[in-house]
Amino acid sequence: MKKINLVAAALVLLFSYAGALRMPAGAASAELTLPDGYKVNVELALTAEAQEKGLMFRKKLPEDRGMLFVFSDPGPKAFWMKNTLIDLDMVFLDSGLKVLRVFHRVPRSRPDQPESEVARASAPASLVLELPAGAARAHRVKTGAKLRIFFPPAAVR
Repeated sequence: MKKINLVAAALVLLFSYAGALRMPAGAASAELTLPDGYKVNVELALTAEAQEKGLMFRKKLPEDRGMLFVFSDPGPKAFWMKNTLIDLDMVFLDSGLKVLRVFHRVPRSRPDQPESEVARASAPASLVLELPAGAARAHRVKTGAKLRIFFPPAAVR
């Protein structure tokens, strides 16, 4: 009996460490609920290739859209807006979707701008959410806030 309890405790710790966010296989998008109840459809950047491309070269991001970058480690992340044609808010989250830090309106950069002058947003995080500029303030996304996620039924299969 004691051995079963130890195994159960180890499994609970393992799942707790993995965090509340579990991506279904093949998931490409999800719906995030912001602190004021507003729903945002987010593309999931799960692979290095998707993370590298991100929102580059897009000229517009509708108010109810965003991109959620998902990383396997919670270490420091540095984002810069080179080749992004829109201004964005950056929200750094832990694996449980709790907001660690918010950068309001990280300005875009010109493609010919030197790296030393490119706007950067940096903090430790497991997840980084990119929203249209102004969305974080408009929907009360601030440090300590908790977001909720919903995966479409097709992604859960």
